[in-house]
Amino acid sequence: MIITYLSILLGFFLSIDKEQLDQILRKLKNRDGEVRSKAIVQLSELKVMEAVDELTKILYEDKDFLVRSHAAAALGEMQVNGQEAVKALIETVKKDPIPSVRLEAVVALGNIGSPVVVEELTNVALNDEDVRVRSWAAEALRKIKLH
Repeated sequence: MIITYLSILLGFFLSIDKEQLDQILRKLKNRDGEVRSKAIVQLSELKVMEAVDELTKILYEDKDFLVRSHAAAALGEMQVNGQEAVKALIETVKKDPIPSVRLEAVVALGNIGSPVVVEELTNVALNDEDVRVRSWAAEALRKIKLH
């Protein structure tokens, strides 16, 4: 009973109206990377699934590696298992030149837990140039196999 009440109360405090959502989404277009990153964190904390397409687009297009890194982390924290989001994360793991962005994408794929990424994560665990990315890819594989 107490858990149900707390869940309802937490949902009330974490709810967001359309105007607030639009305001956060507009921040994703801001010229300042820090503003965009903070908006991504807000969307992730609020689990705003309506923002998944925009977060996916950021992985492909944003020039700021910290913003891309936050977008990858957000998709993982939100456990977005949509085909386009998973595809964007895989592409990020394969092609992003910044190891920290690839690392966040690998962690996100592990959090999502989709078995369709096992082959790609295995390749990363064996071949990525960065030891941290390889290590986190192995951890992501372990998490997926536990599901």
